[in-house]
Amino acid sequence: MRLPAGVRDWLPRELESKRSVEATLRSAFERAGYAEVQTPGFELAGVLEAGLGDRLMDQTFQFSDQRGARLSLRPDMTTPIARLVASRMRDAALPIRLSYVQPVYRYEEPQEGRMREFTQAGIELIGDPGVGADAEALFAAFAALDALGLGDAHVDINHAAIVDGVLAGIGFDAEQTRRCKQDISDRNLVSLRAFVEESGRTDAFDTLRALTLSRGTTDVLDFARRLCRTDAGKLGIERLATILAEAQRRGFAERVSVDLSLLRDFAYYTGFGFEGFVTEVGFALVGGGRYDALLGRFGYDVCAVGWSLSVEALLIALERRERSAPASAPGARA
Repeated sequence: MRLPAGVRDWLPRELESKRSVEATLRSAFERAGYAEVQTPGFELAGVLEAGLGDRLMDQTFQFSDQRGARLSLRPDMTTPIARLVASRMRDAALPIRLSYVQPVYRYEEPQEGRMREFTQAGIELIGDPGVGADAEALFAAFAALDALGLGDAHVDINHAAIVDGVLAGIGFDAEQTRRCKQDISDRNLVSLRAFVEESGRTDAFDTLRALTLSRGTTDVLDFARRLCRTDAGKLGIERLATILAEAQRRGFAERVSVDLSLLRDFAYYTGFGFEGFVTEVGFALVGGGRYDALLGRFGYDVCAVGWSLSVEALLIALERRERSAPASAPGARA
């Protein structure tokens, strides 16, 4: 008998490993001051539509109940938590720190590290607009990964306004900017060259190529300062500089890089964004950033920053790391 695509059974030892990872994450969240919440596995479809971008809505399982109400399985946890805070926590003192470890559901092609049913864990810091909140969220991600034994995880950071500021200086309109950002995000230099040729701006290709390939630390920020033409973009550069300085102070300098091509969901993220990687897998283990417009869609106009990861993807990385670890020398104590 076969299972539907994108789901799996968990045998006793497998489930024991999964529960251990979840317990470690919960402990890390609690130490960082984030209280756990739980939301329903499905929501009114209109609620999710208000918060999600088109990409995630296209991946949402939808159905109707016997009374005709249109419902959706949640494809992520951030939107339900935004709904929860806007509806039931308006009187709570800001900032609010919340965490979760819950199953989510997405209709997409199953592949390594990506299932249709998976457990998402993460944190949301709501009501603090400062760069200190961005840094807190980032270093909470480091703390969680380190607690799991992934102390070499590396994180790429960016700020959404920086690329906008560079493209504004080139003179692209809104649609050209959207198309160009997609090519930069995909690191697709072939498409990017075709785009500038179509738009009659072949003189901009070298700048866009450099923007797409730039990855480093303060040198990348110096490069961006020379090209950025908007106040928002310049502020984004300085916020990243602050985060790099804090990483240096905390001893994480070698594990944080600026990647100007890191552009997460354009319609969702409004500022700082990051993704974290380990060598065992070829996809991001953790990702998040600032999404200041989301709660306003539910009538509660407060800012927020957060991140999430897939427990199943973590297990893949941890299992590969364990398999590749050198065996203990004969006679050595375990």
